[in-house]
Amino acid sequence: MIVASTVDGLTRPGYDQTRNWISQLSLGPGGWHGTLNLATCGLWLILAAIGLRRWAGALILWCGLCLVALAVIRTDAGLGFPPGVATEHTTRGLIHQLIAITLGIAGIGAVALLGPRRVAWPLAAVMTVTFVAASVLVVLDAGGVLPNNPSGLLERVALFAGLGWIGFFSGRAAWDSSGRRPAAPPVDGAGPGHTPGAATETAETGRAR
Repeated sequence: MIVASTVDGLTRPGYDQTRNWISQLSLGPGGWHGTLNLATCGLWLILAAIGLRRWAGALILWCGLCLVALAVIRTDAGLGFPPGVATEHTTRGLIHQLIAITLGIAGIGAVALLGPRRVAWPLAAVMTVTFVAASVLVVLDAGGVLPNNPSGLLERVALFAGLGWIGFFSGRAAWDSSGRRPAAPPVDGAGPGHTPGAATETAETGRAR
């Protein structure tokens, strides 16, 4: 998602990565690249969710389903993209926006439950601030109140941070389950027994006995 959307955005005439949102890459000539990118990332998240447990896995599964839905239900034209196309206000676009909101909420929740809280919670806080700010700014831009603001950039900060964190922990879970290293504590970080030092303490106790 991070690489594909960045490269695609740089090569699409009239597309401004600081203003336009990632789902707008599904519009206009070459829009199938953006559609495929959303759907592929959604499928990867669904597969990652299978290996993760409890609420983190369920929320990641929802994020994956949302991305696939966003690929199928494309957004409206607007914010100057595609060039020369009039701004749209359709029911389809409204549904797309509502799905995007649930995606953002689920992604923030998944990150907050994934991994050590000292890292996960501040990252979830950053995602919350940038996602809310992007959502407000895009409305102001569409309404002509504050045009050309960086709502697209803030969306990318929230989305890329979440995907990076989920990707890191799903990769770690896959590595642990392959038997190449001792199993790490559960990734959802819940409970005192799930702290990073718990496994080490248990091993040291066993050696002492």
